[in-house]
Amino acid sequence: MVKRGFGDMQIWLLAPILLPLLAGAALPFLVSAENRSKRQVYVASVVILNALLVGFVITLGDLDLRALRLTDALNFYLRIDDLTRFFLVLASGVWLLVAFYCFRYIPADGKDSRFFSFFLITYGVIAGACLAGNFFTFYLFYELMTLATYPLVVHAGTETAMRAGHKYLAYSFFAAALVLIGFVFVASFGTTTDFTAGGVFDPALVSGHEGMLLVVFLLSFIGFGTKAYIWPLFDWVPASYPEAPAPAAALLSGIVSKVAVLAILRLTFYLFGVDFLRGSWVQTALLSMTLLTVFMGSMLAYKEKLFQRRLAYSSVSQLSYVLFGIVLLNSLALLGAMLHVLFHALIKVTLFLSAGAVISQTGKAYVYELKGVGKAMPITMWCFTIAAVSLVGVPPTGGFLSKYHLAMGAFISDFPTLGMVGAGILLLSALLTAGYLITIFASAFFPGSKFNYETLVKTEPGWQMTVPLIILASLALLLGMFPGPIIGFIHGISVNLFG
Repeated sequence: MVKRGFGDMQIWLLAPILLPLLAGAALPFLVSAENRSKRQVYVASVVILNALLVGFVITLGDLDLRALRLTDALNFYLRIDDLTRFFLVLASGVWLLVAFYCFRYIPADGKDSRFFSFFLITYGVIAGACLAGNFFTFYLFYELMTLATYPLVVHAGTETAMRAGHKYLAYSFFAAALVLIGFVFVASFGTTTDFTAGGVFDPALVSGHEGMLLVVFLLSFIGFGTKAYIWPLFDWVPASYPEAPAPAAALLSGIVSKVAVLAILRLTFYLFGVDFLRGSWVQTALLSMTLLTVFMGSMLAYKEKLFQRRLAYSSVSQLSYVLFGIVLLNSLALLGAMLHVLFHALIKVTLFLSAGAVISQTGKAYVYELKGVGKAMPITMWCFTIAAVSLVGVPPTGGFLSKYHLAMGAFISDFPTLGMVGAGILLLSALLTAGYLITIFASAFFPGSKFNYETLVKTEPGWQMTVPLIILASLALLLGMFPGPIIGFIHGISVNLFG
């Protein structure tokens, strides 16, 4: 039973939001820009304490907290449900590991204080989005997320980085306008804007306006899908990720994009509802768009020579696996989509952090320069290899598990032909993924007989960078081998949505 009001336990819902938000805002005032070691202790303390707070809050039951009620549609509302728990734990775990990586990776160049300040603020904003219980609260945190991540994208301060940041803002603000249209219509035709399993529309109000509301859903889906890289609004991704510091790119791909997925899950299953969307033209249109994005992202990644940009295009492709699974609107596909949310986060953060380690330690930014780097950085490249094999979908890794369920969900969908085409495109994308990732670690470990081994210098980074990589790569492998508890948890969410 959901507990309502502003009682003692409900106040705890604010803690995982306010702690990193306030700590990030206060960082430049509490720690001098020159005191690197004190800043690291400060940031580490905040992310560890907040991870513990998250662990405590998710055990409190299905609490909620409502405040600042202006109207039925405009009020601040936080709530815990199983979907919240899934995304909040994922974000907190990854944020903690990336924080320690950043301590070694981000140089003490006078800009590191600003980086860590927005690093913490972004964490708090994402916690708020995960805990949001209605459309208004989610939209508030979602737009704050754009503003909080912008300084991470433009951290380098170069002209190219600033152009990438401006493109990121332009795409994000355009997408926000599309989502705002959705909010207005949900508020007008729904009985509430609170996230409610099965949808919120009033049948009497909707009658005769179904076609218009399907258009609104399409626009809102694309709006949220901009941060989940859906075609045609993914061009900001290959522009921004190579310019952002590697840990920022890792968080954008691994976690920020998952907040967009959370938004689409809430929009699809908790606002519009399966019954309203199933069998409609908009379902067909979005299935086609997501499959097109899967194929385009894979092809562009296969052709790309710049290391981090190849990973960026790969993210474009892999996120639409998730969107495809959501739009299939069946429980098996949703299981595959949720599993891919988890494994993609672990895998992509590992890949981007590995790339960052290679580039920072060797200065090699193009894939054709990586011959033999596995001999110089064996720990880093073994972690990259495990993550890459998982992303391809080789059993028994997590990537195989999620893609298997997505393919099975496609086969049992209400669109037999499109489902079979979809499964075929997922297979083709997996082959392309093998082509653009396996070649990297193959040449890194087996550079050929003509390679001059005398030029090799051991350049493995310190433990602050390698330990997070080892943990992330191990999780991508072990959770794929022992997925029972995760599948059971996701099944509980699915039952609530599909019965």
